[in-house]
Amino acid sequence: MKKFIFCASLFFIGANAEAQLSIDGGVKGSYNSTWLFNKNISDQGTSQDYDLGWGYNVGGGATVYYGPIGFGVEFLTGTHTGGYAGENLIGKFTSDVKLNVIQIPLLLKLKSESGAYLEVGAQVNNVRKATYSLDYTNSDILDYSNDQTTNYAKTYTSALLGFGANIRVVKAIPLALNLGLRLQYGFTDSKGVDALNNRLNNSLIYPTYQKTNAVSGGLVFGLTYTFEPK
Repeated sequence: MKKFIFCASLFFIGANAEAQLSIDGGVKGSYNSTWLFNKNISDQGTSQDYDLGWGYNVGGGATVYYGPIGFGVEFLTGTHTGGYAGENLIGKFTSDVKLNVIQIPLLLKLKSESGAYLEVGAQVNNVRKATYSLDYTNSDILDYSNDQTTNYAKTYTSALLGFGANIRVVKAIPLALNLGLRLQYGFTDSKGVDALNNRLNNSLIYPTYQKTNAVSGGLVFGLTYTFEPK
């Protein structure tokens, strides 16, 4: 066993002896399908159902690579929307909660010589504002929106998985077009309200508390500049 570890260590050192340090920096944006899942809402059937929600983020970041392995951080700002639809005694309705968020992904990346990459990591999401909106199909009298920031977690954490490619437009210039797909799953509670603006921690309505998971998936696009120190 000791010999195996020793040989593996020598192989790792040798394989990385020629590895080159490089830094990718750039700007990016994404457009995402976004959801806020909660089991208590799911259990309501047609009276409270999920609807499509959309969000975006923009910002930038940098990744330091040693050979094909990189560690990166990004700073993004954008929105994450939970959409709902349902029907009650008043009529059919749609509602949504729009979260304005600052997102900080911490990433482990693997890239190939062709520019393809895989990324995994964790993301800290800071909720700056949460706005609830309700719209009844057959009436405007009961429609309204209000601020629900205090009922949402100030921060929640997501797991992140993505893949894509940095495509060189001109080979002589280390500037590439970034295209990819990124999936996120919130594994800590983002809290909040249901489709009818009831607090999810209201024990009279929901005797058993269930956490809310923020989930999204979307297309990533941007520009990446690669710097290779001599």
